[in-house]
Amino acid sequence: MTWLLIVLAVAIVLSPLMWFRQSPRQKLITELRRSAGSAGLQVTLYRRPDAREDETRLECVCYRLPWLTDDCRQNWVLHRFSKRGWDSACPGWQWTLSQASPQWDAFLGEMLDDLPSGVSAIIATDAGIGMIWNERDNAADLEKIAHNLKKLQHQAKEIC
Repeated sequence: MTWLLIVLAVAIVLSPLMWFRQSPRQKLITELRRSAGSAGLQVTLYRRPDAREDETRLECVCYRLPWLTDDCRQNWVLHRFSKRGWDSACPGWQWTLSQASPQWDAFLGEMLDDLPSGVSAIIATDAGIGMIWNERDNAADLEKIAHNLKKLQHQAKEIC
C-alpha cells in the first residue's frame, strides 16, 4: 500500500511536467523554422493574404527574404487563398492589394508550378519578398521555398 501511494505521488508531481513536452508537429515546425533561419529566411506571423485593410489578425506564417536593394521595394500579393481579389495571368491565382508590373507575369507563371502545394501566397512588401506556407510538409519543401524566394529576389533586382 505504501508503494502505491509513493507511485501515485510521483505521478501527480510529474504529470504537469509532461505538458511541457513538444508534440511531433511542434518539433517539425521548430526544426523547419530553425532551418529557415540558417538559410537566411525570416519567419514571421502574417495576416491572411486576402485580408482587407481592417482585418489585422495574424493567422498565417510568412517565410521572407529582404530585398537586395532599396530601389526594388514593391507592394503586391498573389494568392490562391480565396476568390477575393482579381484574376492574374496565372490560373487559380488572384491579385490583392495591388498588382505586380507585367514584367513579372512570365517569371511568376513558370515559378508557380515549382512551388509546394502548401504555399498559398507570394507577398511583396517593403520588408521583402515572401511566401505564405502552411508548414505541413517537410524540409524538402522548405528548400524549394528558399530556392524560389532567392530567384524572386534576383528577378526583382533585374527588373528594377
